[in-house]
Amino acid sequence: MTGVRHMDFGTTLKHLAPFIVPILALCIPIAAIFVRHAERINRNNNLHQTIRLLSERGAVLPPELLQAAMTETHSTLEPMPWSQTAQLRAGVINVCIGIGLIILFSVMRLEEGLPGWLWVIGAIPLLIGIAFFTIWYIESRNKPL
Repeated sequence: MTGVRHMDFGTTLKHLAPFIVPILALCIPIAAIFVRHAERINRNNNLHQTIRLLSERGAVLPPELLQAAMTETHSTLEPMPWSQTAQLRAGVINVCIGIGLIILFSVMRLEEGLPGWLWVIGAIPLLIGIAFFTIWYIESRNKPL
């Protein structure tokens, strides 16, 4: 049986190890989003169950309880608008990240012989930042006095 190759588990792990850390790093924010969403659903279910039990017993519902239910329902349906300061901040951050990536990939291309188009990756956050600047500028001009 010279043609049969057995795979060594240690060798397999050695080859997979560089991929495990980035995959886990990407899973952490996704898990955080799911946990936050599940917690919000659980809180809403508990709140609505409390309101149902109180109304079935004929008890007077406290206005704070109804307000909490309406506020929670309203806040999940309608996203909060960005303030002008937040748009300006996001624009500055994205433009700086874009310029930094363009410089980084340009230097890497020169030193390591990478493809010449790699700097374009930095254009993505740069253009997103310019879009935030544009939104900020338009909204600051249309602001009533």
